[in-house]
Amino acid sequence: MSLRFIQTTLFSLVIFSSCAYSLVIPSPLVSADWLSENLDQVVVLDVRKDLASFSEQGHIPNANLVNTKKVRVTRIIDGVELTRMRPDQANFERFMSAHGVSNDTIVVVTHQGRTPGDVAGAARLYWQMKYYGFEQVALLDGGNAAWTESMEELTTNSSEIIPGRLTNLSSTNEKILATIEQVKLAITSQAVQLVDTRSLRFHVGLDSRKYVYDLGHIPTSKVFPYKFLHPGKGVMSFPNKQQIKSRFEALNIDPNAQIILYCNSAYECSSVWFSLHEIFGNHQVRVYDGSLHQWTKDATNPMTINLAK
Repeated sequence: MSLRFIQTTLFSLVIFSSCAYSLVIPSPLVSADWLSENLDQVVVLDVRKDLASFSEQGHIPNANLVNTKKVRVTRIIDGVELTRMRPDQANFERFMSAHGVSNDTIVVVTHQGRTPGDVAGAARLYWQMKYYGFEQVALLDGGNAAWTESMEELTTNSSEIIPGRLTNLSSTNEKILATIEQVKLAITSQAVQLVDTRSLRFHVGLDSRKYVYDLGHIPTSKVFPYKFLHPGKGVMSFPNKQQIKSRFEALNIDPNAQIILYCNSAYECSSVWFSLHEIFGNHQVRVYDGSLHQWTKDATNPMTINLAK
């Protein structure tokens, strides 16, 4: 064996070990038991609106708090100000770095785990990470509620976030994003199904959020309320693949179809995207970022079934 071969082999091993992950995420959804066994090898991001509850009610040890309201940003797109959009790549990298994430970090995203809204906030951050090509990330199934149900303890101790360095992500995953132009085409398409994931009262036009400027829904869309994924009380664990299939078919939606999901602002529909794309395995599911917040900014974009008039 030549000296040159040995030197080349050692160099390759050094390069490989510096780039390889010490741990591989087993699936998009991990259990509290898995997290407990690997807690020292991951960065836990705890996404929540009630920031005070992080220290008052407790969190998973060494978790970094993420303010749900800061996950999305205000952007000017096609000359229109939109207040609930994904950040551009540079801002995304800065945001994640400030929360302790580097290029080689393994991330588990958690939430309080008591309401469907808790799940949606975590799923929205997960979707943005996937959009920007960050692969080593999973959601904690059931969030902090599942953690305590597994006889693990929360802590009220706060630790300073050690900033990471997330830079130069290679490419965006455009296959999980739907643009407004694609939504317009889907209205008359036989191949793409629009799915509204809001509550029924919003879908039929009896109510609307203040940042949505018309009532009803986009024509041809079917309704799948995102709370249908977590209809019970207690720990907000995701349904399995068969349960997802049954629930969509019960509402006359083919879970294997090409689907564009939307809601009021692409927040709630993120958990539905996670269910269909990451658990069920339909990789033809997209999120319409901006959703009705963007759609209804232009009064010429059609809405239908307005029962409030």
